[in-house]
Amino acid sequence: MQEKYGVYSEFDIQKHKKTFINYLEVMIDRNGKVHYAVPSHQEWAIKEACRQKNITREELCNMTPPEHYLNWLPWILSQCGCVAVWNEFFIGRPNKKQMTKLTALKMQGLYKGRLVQNDM
Repeated sequence: MQEKYGVYSEFDIQKHKKTFINYLEVMIDRNGKVHYAVPSHQEWAIKEACRQKNITREELCNMTPPEHYLNWLPWILSQCGCVAVWNEFFIGRPNKKQMTKLTALKMQGLYKGRLVQNDM
């Protein structure tokens, strides 16, 4: 039996286009691989930052500079090197591999935003 494609599946552009309409909530890791942002962009980034640094969530929280307490996601993205993407915008500082993937998402009509850095 074929497994149903959804946000818990490995991201696939063509399957995504067939399954979802006007929906894009993904993370692009530093290697350019796209992942669904499940359960959310922030939680995905927290897990990735903790995995990369081999630290606990509490340790990550304790590392956070006070000026980022009310807008945590951009700081977490800087710690894990990932880019958070929605239909119309992204947050993070994409490297070449990430920009290539973001461009591919745009060319396929999934990402409708600009391909320039958003300062958030």
